Amino acid sequence: MRKTIALLAAAVMATPAAAQPTPGVRMPPEIGAAYGRLGKAMMAHDAAGVRSVWAEDFVVNSPNNEVLGREQVIAVMEQDFLDYKGFRKHITYVGQKPEVTVIMGYDTMVPIKGPGAGKQVMRPFTDVWAKRSQGWQLIARQATIAEAR
Repeated sequence: MRKTIALLAAAVMATPAAAQPTPGVRMPPEIGAAYGRLGKAMMAHDAAGVRSVWAEDFVVNSPNNEVLGREQVIAVMEQDFLDYKGFRKHITYVGQKPEVTVIMGYDTMVPIKGPGAGKQVMRPFTDVWAKRSQGWQLIARQATIAEAR
């Protein structure tokens, strides 16, 4: 069970302010700000802050091939399984439409707990953002741990 929780935690970690778009890739300011708020909320284990960025119908495809909803992921966060150092988000693609934006890239970090603890991990991701009445919200995420060094 702890391995499942740790793998799930690795799939959903948000970004601190250290998002690094590839040269020529433009991050929409509203989504960049939402990533910043989400990163701070995740690091502080602030469920209300996470809920303000993740849509009520948010889903994540975790590395253990489970599709989980927002409240399931927040429960993992509240169990203190999302601790990393050296976390960076590298943005390689932004596909912006009026109502939906797809962000792709990879995260690098060193997990403090769980699989890969103490080793640098690279995690490719795809995030899907939707424009809702309360602003841009993350509605879906897929992230897979690609390697640990």
